[in-house]
Amino acid sequence: MDKNTFERLIHENWATYFGCPVETTEQPGTTLLPESKYEGDKVIALWHIGKHTFIQLDPTFYSQLEALVTKTPNASLTGEQIEHAWGKEAISSRDTGFLYYLFPPDLPNYQPPSPFTLRQLTEADADLMSALQAANTPEDVDEAFVEVTHEIAFGCFHGDQLVAAASGYERTGFLDLGVLTHPDFRKKGLGKAVVGATCDWANQKGMIAQYRHNALNVNSQNVATSLNFRKYFSSEGVILR
Repeated sequence: MDKNTFERLIHENWATYFGCPVETTEQPGTTLLPESKYEGDKVIALWHIGKHTFIQLDPTFYSQLEALVTKTPNASLTGEQIEHAWGKEAISSRDTGFLYYLFPPDLPNYQPPSPFTLRQLTEADADLMSALQAANTPEDVDEAFVEVTHEIAFGCFHGDQLVAAASGYERTGFLDLGVLTHPDFRKKGLGKAVVGATCDWANQKGMIAQYRHNALNVNSQNVATSLNFRKYFSSEGVILR
């Protein structure tokens, strides 16, 4: 697969997920997608894919957002515009995330430094994963979303202790990755090692690796760039009061 085919497939996967032609991703504008799963949650999730913005939202706010979109035809709505139109007092929280994809030939060959070891994880490692999660903050665990029950998981060990782990599961046509490292073992290249191993598995399975992180998470960004992921899209989460 050449680079152009790879990039078109990324857009096609997202277009399929949102139920529209792939050409939509190259057209400025906004598509509203009320989701019953968000009903009552006051959630607005904006996905900036190519030139287009797709918004999954609590159906309660559909009419209000539709009115806002109508005022700015052929424009890709942003969280900032929503906040400006509705006022800061209407917003409980806002955050931004980035979406990266790895062109398979760009994956470097990397192994963790001695004395750390790397291997695939199974459900038999559930207790070790629980211990790793307990060593991290609940916020880090939630953002990472690393589980031995996912389609694939790899871990780095210091002796018998699991000190870093990455896992992936199918999402929007990609293998969506997460990584979690013990606070005492960060900045040693262990996150890079476990994510790299998961990416290698994805490449062998013919899946495209997808890596997402909060814009404020510099450590997570460093893992992505060290493995030659490229940032393609962004997302925003808006929680209303």
